[in-house]
Amino acid sequence: MCHPWLAAGVTCVLALVLVRELGPVVRGPAGGARAADTGLLGVRLRTWFRGWVEPVVDALLAAGLSANVVTALQLLASALCGLAFGAGWLFTAGWLLLSCGTLDVLDGGMARKRGAANPRGAFIDSVVDRYADGAVCAGLAVLYRDDWALWAVLAAFVGAFMVSYTRARAEGLGTECRVGLAQRPERYVLLAAGSIAGALGSHLACSPVPERVLLTASVCVVAVLANATALQRAVFVLRRLS
Repeated sequence: MCHPWLAAGVTCVLALVLVRELGPVVRGPAGGARAADTGLLGVRLRTWFRGWVEPVVDALLAAGLSANVVTALQLLASALCGLAFGAGWLFTAGWLLLSCGTLDVLDGGMARKRGAANPRGAFIDSVVDRYADGAVCAGLAVLYRDDWALWAVLAAFVGAFMVSYTRARAEGLGTECRVGLAQRPERYVLLAAGSIAGALGSHLACSPVPERVLLTASVCVVAVLANATALQRAVFVLRRLS
């Protein structure tokens, strides 16, 4: 059953919110960070988002929550996101994916603000992030189990893993590596946008085609960009170590 009028209303509201919130950010000053260090989203969007979640960080700390609790919630949200993808609930999965990314920012901000940032917490956060990525990709694999796009999902998972691994290995060798066009926020935004837009498009057109096409396109873009980012980091590290 499709709901074109409801989808049209949600689309208009989302469009108005995006224009209102992101318009000044896009038109604002460029800032001093390099594009390679801030990914496709850029320094302005990242700065805007961190400013937006700062009051949430303060509220969570005031409520007595710890960064580890938020990290656990991120893992739970990722598992639910994977289940939603596997069930074909793309609109729900898209919003859960955005929630996962937000929780990932929140736990780091809470740890730094409380002065509790340490190697142990960073290790836990990295492990949870990998399981979270795996849960999302597992859900997509279930969704595309009888489709050629399953290969794109596997390629995206390998690329995401290698993006993380190249940074971890570089830091183990004493070289900091934060460059890359498609880091974790970019991957989550692309997949979430494809999921949400695809679900709305299918309701507007009363056809499953937009849903499948837009999400599949997002997965393919993530697969290409994630592996390109891993190679970008590998070249960067090799130059530093030469």
